[in-house]
Amino acid sequence: MKHLNDQELMSIVQAGDFAPASELYDRYSSRIYNFAYRFLRNSEAAEDATQEVFVKMLKHANQFHGGAKLSTWLFSITANHCRDYLRKSENKSKEGEDVLATLPASAELSPERHMERREDEKLIQKALGLLSHDQREAIVLSRYQGLSYAEIAQIAGCSEGAVKTRVFRAMEVLRKALTGDSRGGDRCLTAMP
Repeated sequence: MKHLNDQELMSIVQAGDFAPASELYDRYSSRIYNFAYRFLRNSEAAEDATQEVFVKMLKHANQFHGGAKLSTWLFSITANHCRDYLRKSENKSKEGEDVLATLPASAELSPERHMERREDEKLIQKALGLLSHDQREAIVLSRYQGLSYAEIAQIAGCSEGAVKTRVFRAMEVLRKALTGDSRGGDRCLTAMP
């Protein structure tokens, strides 16, 4: 089934055969997990979200019409799940959450540069925590997942202009948060994908 494209696999799923689900999971689970993790800042919640997204994909397969890319539809499901999760958990204490990002590090980094990178990652995650849910969603989808503003607008259910505004404002918040650090916040901004 690896030779079939996303639309062909979803057509099979829509016909009632769930065999392609494992191929779709292989293609998208890590991207869905990474998005959910950066959005929720909690690894267990991100794992649950990933599983829930694929359950919803199967349960609501007939709602996918192929007008958009499958990845956009899956990110929409993920974003909705994450928003619901955050709404439900806002009354709970957020202490103890793991906020350390897992950004890929080059194998050729010196120990000193590796330590700097880890510190930068911590600062970026702390700065991401300052963003509103809408801003965090927009910045993670655009910078970490590489989606276009049009795709993000479709996921967020808003206009492309609103997405551009969210990304711009998020970058301003991040820039202020990261450049306030005397160790060189500008370096942190370049560490963001």
